[in-house]
Amino acid sequence: MKVLLLHPEDSFHPLREKGWDLVVDLGHAPFSTYDSWREPAGCDVVSLYQFSEGTRELDHLHNLLQLGLGSMIDHSGFDWWDLLCLFLTDDLRQSILIERLSKELDATCELYATRPHRLASALQTLLNTRLTILESPAQSVIRRARRYFEIFSQFDAGQFTQTIEDKFDGDHAIRRRFTRRSSGAGSPVILLPSAYINVSRTAISYAKLLPDHEFLLVHTRGSAELDSLPKNVRGTSLSPYFIPTDHAEVAALGESWNILRSRLVRDDQQFAMLDDAGSLDQIPKLFSWGIALRNAWNKLFACEDVTACLCADDSNAASSIPMLMAQKRGLPAIACHHGALDYQMAIKTNRADFYLAKSEMERDYLRRICHLPLDRIVVAPTSTEDSAQQINPQPEAPWLVFFTEPYRAYGWRTDEVYCELLPRLCDLAKACGLKLVFKLHPFESVRGHRKMLRRLAPEDERHIDIISGPPSPELWRNIRFAMTVQSSTALECAALGIPIFLCAWLRETASGYLEQYTRFGVGKVLQSIEEIAEVPHLLAQNVPGLTSNSRRMADIDQLAQLFSGACPLPLASNA
Repeated sequence: MKVLLLHPEDSFHPLREKGWDLVVDLGHAPFSTYDSWREPAGCDVVSLYQFSEGTRELDHLHNLLQLGLGSMIDHSGFDWWDLLCLFLTDDLRQSILIERLSKELDATCELYATRPHRLASALQTLLNTRLTILESPAQSVIRRARRYFEIFSQFDAGQFTQTIEDKFDGDHAIRRRFTRRSSGAGSPVILLPSAYINVSRTAISYAKLLPDHEFLLVHTRGSAELDSLPKNVRGTSLSPYFIPTDHAEVAALGESWNILRSRLVRDDQQFAMLDDAGSLDQIPKLFSWGIALRNAWNKLFACEDVTACLCADDSNAASSIPMLMAQKRGLPAIACHHGALDYQMAIKTNRADFYLAKSEMERDYLRRICHLPLDRIVVAPTSTEDSAQQINPQPEAPWLVFFTEPYRAYGWRTDEVYCELLPRLCDLAKACGLKLVFKLHPFESVRGHRKMLRRLAPEDERHIDIISGPPSPELWRNIRFAMTVQSSTALECAALGIPIFLCAWLRETASGYLEQYTRFGVGKVLQSIEEIAEVPHLLAQNVPGLTSNSRRMADIDQLAQLFSGACPLPLASNA
């Protein structure tokens, strides 16, 4: 049996060489893609992700990550495994899937890969068979050069600058020399740490609810800085608080890691697979970066009168470290998420005193999928959601808006996704007499998306608009109806009464997001690409809106008590 493993960034051209008995795509693609590949391949073509078992994988990942807790604690009491292990979750999940694939194959099969890939090596080890790489050394050099050019050609100026800073100035040794601390230190403030623009916006939306309290928004990266802030929010960069890193401490942490690494590899096959593939090597590379962040936040706490911390992304070490610092100082440590839902809550150890849920839907997800105790969940919608209710979408609005997601970051084949979607979306817009508009995810650039449209839909590209940045009132007013996969904007559309259609065949099955949307009446689910043609008929029917919250929300006084540390139990367990 000849099995070909197709690298996520390789095309299906190698499949034209007949003789394969099975082709396994190590990435995601729409079902129609694999249907079209089967004939030239002369065999069955499947995705590795078809071996997913949905949200049950979250519990499996959680149990795996728990194995390392308590083994890498520094003198400040920080558990560095707890802070950094989420960097391994994607690799761990893929190793689980490759192990399931191995059980479907015979150990005598002939294994081939279009190019080197850690999953191909892992499968070779599991089957104890020979692996043949089809890519030649010369092809590898050409492909790498082309890949770097394509990646950087899609960045806009801000993304390019941020990428360079992250890669070559992780300890802010350069940035701290050119950044001043903000003035106004001395007054009590509630700390809002952020490393991404959406995190900053969410944190600010809670600060607006408490105009009598002073907040300090601290961005660890330039891309998280906001152009304007409410009167009760002061903004500053963390860069001027960085100090030179103690390399002796980095070395000591490395020794603790070596002991933990040996134990994990010895006791669990998944970690042994990651070790063989080199995935565990990324953890020690993060020590200097992490310690530099910890020291910078320590210095900020010494300079500012911080009374509480609200972290809108506690899955990111850059913003979770100050939340843990606040907790160790006996200050209220509160977390929330910048999107509608966060599947990582089911994987990680949740340290916050309380977690702010923006809706009953999020609360139910936290309880049912993430197993978060009810007495730590507070239902408290943001000011953004409250103000969105005041926007009145126009019944004759001129746009069909598709809210994009960073499919490549999720392992999807972006070209295949849009090759399938673009003709259907263009036809739908024409049939409804609407302008097709793509609203980009913050991780995407207008330049990169426009380049993709010119390549895949040259005849329609000039008729398609692209919008980036935060959603504006004008955007909401101009939407007749919208489409997405599982973007959190589906919740905003449903709350505004804008018909929203969800492309279920492109969803990420392990997160359970789309199933949760359906559970609470968010949007209309389309099960296949063919159902896009039925949207005009479905619009004549009643597209579901958001199921109203049946629970009592935290009012402003109760939210203020939460940040003051006077958090009565009824606030968190308001059943």
